[in-house]
Parts: sequence; C-alpha cells; structure tokens
Amino acid sequence: MRKPRILHVAPQNFTGVLIFFTRGHTALGYDSRLVTFFRAKSNYEEDICLELPFVGPMEWLWTLKRLVRVGSMKVPFTGTSERIFWHPSKVEAPLQWFRSLIWNPRINKAARKYGFWDYDIYHFEGGVSFFRDGRDVRKLKEKGKKIVSYYHGLDLRMRGAIRPVWEATDLHLTCEFDLYQRYPELEYQFLPFDPESVPPASPVSEKIRICHAPRLPTVKGTSIIVDAVESLTRDIPVELVLIQNCSHAETIELKSTCHIEIDQISDGDMGYGVNSLESLSMGLCTVTNLSTAYQRFIPDHPFALAHPDNLSAVLRELVLDAELRESFAVKGPSWIMKTHHWITVARQLHERYRKLGWER
Repeated sequence: MRKPRILHVAPQNFTGVLIFFTRGHTALGYDSRLVTFFRAKSNYEEDICLELPFVGPMEWLWTLKRLVRVGSMKVPFTGTSERIFWHPSKVEAPLQWFRSLIWNPRINKAARKYGFWDYDIYHFEGGVSFFRDGRDVRKLKEKGKKIVSYYHGLDLRMRGAIRPVWEATDLHLTCEFDLYQRYPELEYQFLPFDPESVPPASPVSEKIRICHAPRLPTVKGTSIIVDAVESLTRDIPVELVLIQNCSHAETIELKSTCHIEIDQISDGDMGYGVNSLESLSMGLCTVTNLSTAYQRFIPDHPFALAHPDNLSAVLRELVLDAELRESFAVKGPSWIMKTHHWITVARQLHERYRKLGWER
C-alpha cells in the first residue's frame, strides 16, 4: 500500500504556520503540497500560490464587503454553540458567482499543472475549498478522497461553516479551544511550529519592555493591555511595545528586544495563538488568559496567567521580580518542542490517519 499524498488548501498561509504541515508530512516520507489563493499580508513563506483576484487583504475589497454586508462579517466572535452555516447576502451571491466564473479557468489550469485532483487526503484550512458552492469537494468525495477541515478560529466564529465542505468532511480539526468545546464534531489539534524560525530574545534596554502584537485588537483586549501597561509606567521603569502594521520580520525583530509578551486578555477560552508560539520559542515570559477548563486541558503550560481584573498586578510582579519572570521564560522553548514542533504535529496527524484506516 503506497503512502497517501496530502494536499493542504487555504485562502492564505494563516500566520505563517501552514507551511509547517507540509514540511512535517514530507519529513515522514509523504508527498505533500500547500496551495494558497493569495499571499498573506505579512509575506509568509509560500509553496503554490495561485494569486487569484477578488480575494485578499486589499483595503478596497474589505470596504466593498462592508458595503454589501457579506455573510462572513455578520456572525459574532464567540458565545453561541448553534451550528452556524455561511449564507451569502443577496448582493454577495452574484459577486460570488462572478468570482467563481473568473477563478474557474485559473484553478483548472493550475490543477492540470500541479495535479490537484490526484491527491488522496485533502486538508481544507478554514473549511474552505476552491469554490464556495462546493463543486470541487463534492467531486473529490465521489472519487473516494478523504477530506479534513481544520478550523483556525475566525472562520467558524465570524463566517460560519461552509455547508458542502462541512458535510463532506471526514475529520474536523481545530486549534481553538472555544470551538473545540462548542462543537462536538471538532477534534483538537495543536498547531505546528518551527522554534528555530525565530531568534532567542536578547533585550538590552534597562526598562522592562512589554510587547503586544494584535491582529484584531478588539478580540485580544488590546485597550485593556495598553491601559494596564501605561498605568505601570507612572512609577516603575517599564515600556510598552505595541506592534501593529509591521512585516513579520519586523515583528520578530521587535519581539526579540523585549522581556515580556502579552498574547490576549479578553477571553480565557481563546487562550493563545501564534504570537505565543513565537514568544515562547524565543524565551520570552508570555502572558495570556486561560480559562480553568483550558488550564486542565494543558496542565503543563508555561504561561503567566492574567485576566482583565488582575493584569496590572500580574505585570507589576513580573516586572519587579526578575527570577519569577525568568522562571516562566525558561519553560517556553522546551514546551514548544514537546507540544508544537512541526514533526510532533505531523506524527499526530498520521496516527489519526492510521486510526481512520487511511494508511497503514
């Protein structure tokens, strides 16, 4: 029995980590590729990028989406366990049809060039296939292909599931604890990361530098974080490094000059993301909010914990107690190696495949 070939499909290389999935498969002797629709704003590493039009981070496109009230921008972030499915608005539906008309020949051309339809296992990142109407995933299912959907957060929190992909999926995965708790179909899978892709932290400032790099400030509780750090600056030597609108390389360089990183403070079930994977790997004391259930789920976690009501007190203690700060910092790299290293995640995925009978 030959080893299955695995294709990862994603609108973009979310936060730069998707390339680590294919790296893991390849290291274990499997043929695997990552195909994306457009380049991420932060210019992460790509494999096959289709450079499709009418999709991506362009400001004019987001303005248009707001004007037509697209279905992907109506669903609240958290709080419901209802099975939400994406539905286009009356204005959005013809726009989706037009986009598919333009995309169809480009995708078919790339499919012939790279053999998109010749793989055995398809990972649809964010639950998104090439066509929103699901024409491709239905054909794959008819051919007996195995379908995996991996939800990264905003896809189910904002947009909702895309019905034809959801119904065709054999294995639903997520790296988001709140989604894992809300939807019984979802299995938890840690994100892959390469700790060698970031440098060790080397702060040189006499002031304790606290960084925060929010992609969505309202979700991360950024205003609370800014207020907490600014309140500390009145009587102790501390500096806030707010990282926004930077390239990924610039973000990593700024992080490496800091002593403490704050991931998010607004919701304990949302826990941590790639910001934390980077900072923990770098040996930064990393602060986030974890719910009691999340703490039970990862009892060996290396985080300094805080919530909105005690953030200032937690930061004050970390700033004034170098030994305490260092005790959190040193736990990070080894935990990332054990829990999130790309080869570890690859082995976990292939163990799932074997249990499902997809490979020996």
